[in-house]
Amino acid sequence: MKPDLEMSELSSAFVAKGMAHPQVIVIGEAILDCYLQGESLSSLESPVPIVKVNDRKQIPGGAADTAFYLKSLGTQVIFLSVIGEDWEGNLLRQTLEESGITTSYLLTHTARQTLTRQRIMLGSELLMKIDSGSTDAIDSCTEQALINQLKNCFPQCHAVIVCDYGYGIVTQNVKYILAQLQYSFPHVLIIDQNKTTEVAQEISPSSPSSPISNKHIPNSNQLLTLVNSYRIARRKIVFTNGCFDILHAGHVSYLQRAKALGDILIIGVNSDNSIRRLKGSTRPINPLEDRIQVLAALGCVDHLIAFEEDSPSHLIRQLRPDIYVKGGDYTKETLPETPVVEEYGGVIEFLPFVENRSTTKIIERISQGKN
Repeated sequence: MKPDLEMSELSSAFVAKGMAHPQVIVIGEAILDCYLQGESLSSLESPVPIVKVNDRKQIPGGAADTAFYLKSLGTQVIFLSVIGEDWEGNLLRQTLEESGITTSYLLTHTARQTLTRQRIMLGSELLMKIDSGSTDAIDSCTEQALINQLKNCFPQCHAVIVCDYGYGIVTQNVKYILAQLQYSFPHVLIIDQNKTTEVAQEISPSSPSSPISNKHIPNSNQLLTLVNSYRIARRKIVFTNGCFDILHAGHVSYLQRAKALGDILIIGVNSDNSIRRLKGSTRPINPLEDRIQVLAALGCVDHLIAFEEDSPSHLIRQLRPDIYVKGGDYTKETLPETPVVEEYGGVIEFLPFVENRSTTKIIERISQGKN
């Protein structure tokens, strides 16, 4: 077992968080460790050592060893890895199951060879070590399957341990998704042989696939995946929308009260073109990117998504939030989104605005030169 995953450290961390039986994801390279114990049959005439194998023992190695260790602590382990469709893979799967670790999340691929380490022992002396198996990166289809499993399992787990030996399982895309999920679920601990920092740093703000903010989700399908993960974890989804052109105290109070209604607060933000249609050609004052950056800085906000239409009805229909929140200047009769929410059985909550706090009034005071 890796020395940096000491039982006392893990146990203390779990106990401190009140986790009697924590659920832990282990992701990384699964290795089959084989120990061949034998006796020497070499003679002076033999040019090479000859070993007669008397005993063979197989144990989980690599990330599988970490999973085995955590299982011994009484944790519930979800083991994510990729093995080959070969004899070694079947043996590793059997070894894990005998250890009480479920293999239902273990992916197999016909083109890969299971990582195997064979050690030939003479008594307590190591005579030879033979390593075999695929060490290249997993293909894109297998990578996506692994990512999908990670997304589905991540929300309800208490910890994630990444065992990256550089053998092609923990790809750059997997690391990117890990960092996104960790940001979305800050209660989840990643223990990763000092790789947590590396994962975070590998998401460059200038990367074309990187969103404006880690809270900003660029498309509704990606957001739906997160929402489904939250539902698996039985979290209540709250959705609201608006322009949020000049963020003020009224907005902050409104969003904090909205978040208090559930567990996850998602905000649909009107695009610049949408605001122009609703408010006129002089709006917005602040472009979409700036508005998202400011909203993302609020601790009560979990996710943000922009929409081009005048109404977020299409988003609501797709995401099906448990609670849809709007300001107190609406009623169910005047709210355009009411039919959509009632169609799938959602709840609509109206929150009163803070008096004398509005973007329009702020703009009027500025234009009139008033304090």
